[in-house]
Amino acid sequence: MQSSRTTIDGDQDDSQVEAEFDREISELVKALRRAVDAKVWLDCSFEERERAVLSIRNEAQRRLLEDELQSITDAQGKELLVHGALYRRCSSGTRDYASLCGPLRVSRWRYRLACVRNGPSVVPLELQAGLMEGATPAMAYRVALGYAKEHSRGLEEDLRASHREPPSGSTLERMSKRLGLKAQEEARRIEAYLRQSERLPHGAAGISIGLNRSAVPMEEFRSEGTPPKTRRRTREKPYARNPPAPVDVNYRMAYVGTVTLTDQAGEGLTARRYAATPDEGPEDVLHGMMADVRNALRRGPQLRVGVVQDGAPEMWNLLRPSLVNAGVVDWLEAIDRYHLNERLAKVLRVIEPEPEARKVQLRSWHDEFDTDDRTIDHIEALIASALKKCRGEQALEVLQDNATFISNNKDRMRYVSLREAGLPIGSGATEGACRYVIGERTKRASRRWHEEGLAAALRLRSLYCSDRLPRFFAYLQRGYTAEIREADWEEPAA
Repeated sequence: MQSSRTTIDGDQDDSQVEAEFDREISELVKALRRAVDAKVWLDCSFEERERAVLSIRNEAQRRLLEDELQSITDAQGKELLVHGALYRRCSSGTRDYASLCGPLRVSRWRYRLACVRNGPSVVPLELQAGLMEGATPAMAYRVALGYAKEHSRGLEEDLRASHREPPSGSTLERMSKRLGLKAQEEARRIEAYLRQSERLPHGAAGISIGLNRSAVPMEEFRSEGTPPKTRRRTREKPYARNPPAPVDVNYRMAYVGTVTLTDQAGEGLTARRYAATPDEGPEDVLHGMMADVRNALRRGPQLRVGVVQDGAPEMWNLLRPSLVNAGVVDWLEAIDRYHLNERLAKVLRVIEPEPEARKVQLRSWHDEFDTDDRTIDHIEALIASALKKCRGEQALEVLQDNATFISNNKDRMRYVSLREAGLPIGSGATEGACRYVIGERTKRASRRWHEEGLAAALRLRSLYCSDRLPRFFAYLQRGYTAEIREADWEEPAA
């Protein structure tokens, strides 16, 4: 039995609707062909005809969308209820709204809150159509996605290469920052909605979390007359206008956090990534991480929680109280195996003169770590014995430093227990986030950042790298809409 579908003409079955749609598409193709023939010579190349088709498509879409917006605003009366409050027309104007197919010029009205002198005003067209920061919803999403992935110049190039008609690069930059800062403002509320629909992946056995920092080049003003921190080439050509204010590029540490759901072998299934600017600090990162941990434990109380990261004490001192405040009473801790291996290699260069023997010993330790939780105790004893025989000052310093590190952290070097709990032995997810979330977006050639731009980019980048951006954006768009109704009563006379 075929399912029925209701149209403006009444009830029709799906086959009739599909047939009507095909007829309309056929007519559209014929009209498009006539438009292409009118625009280019009949004997021109396929490449030229393709460009003509794409150009005509943009213009047709632009006119259609422009008419749609104009019809919305033309249908709005002199008095409207916006979220139940009465607004009256106060001024008119024409504005261009950015779309993927070019600017949409619309004459629209601004309305002011009634009974309030110089009260707040709104543009009901924007609220009814869901326009975002001067762009259509599709354009706004493309801008947010582009800013999550690259700079606005690259986004403009990509859009033009796709035969789209974006606004200028400076307009894209402003739009990107506004959308990113709006996402930053709404992040906690919207991410709470997203978690409600996020389920545990099949085979989830553990929750691995980690916190780290990564340097970001920040452009900061330098007091006039103060010498630059780095050598600068003397300018030979004078400025045509006033020279820019002197600046230095200083590297500041941004925060990165990850929550990874792992299978029984410790392999990652899904990962959520968070980042924050140096000025914002780790609070938002930790809040998002702990919310993800609570959500996962609520859906899978049997999951084991593990913290796997490097040995930086400040990162551990941030995570531990956060876990306690999140209601986690039992978790495993581990120093990333890669960082430990680096230290053991330094130790072996002191106590074992033969390079080949060092390789054999390091491989042996590597295998033992996978089978015996007491391996680190044996290594600690070996270093203690070597310290008694050590004579060189530099070698003594290396051994003492690593002996102290192992003594302070050896309880976090029991990797057999970690594997049995379905947790990874390395902090690859967090180290990778430093590169993928921050490094690839912020450290390319000649990049430098101000606080607002960095905050916007890192928020959108974190959502993109966590596979949350499309769903997040759907919720974000709701904040740009409002319930608009005609005022159907007359205000009583004073």
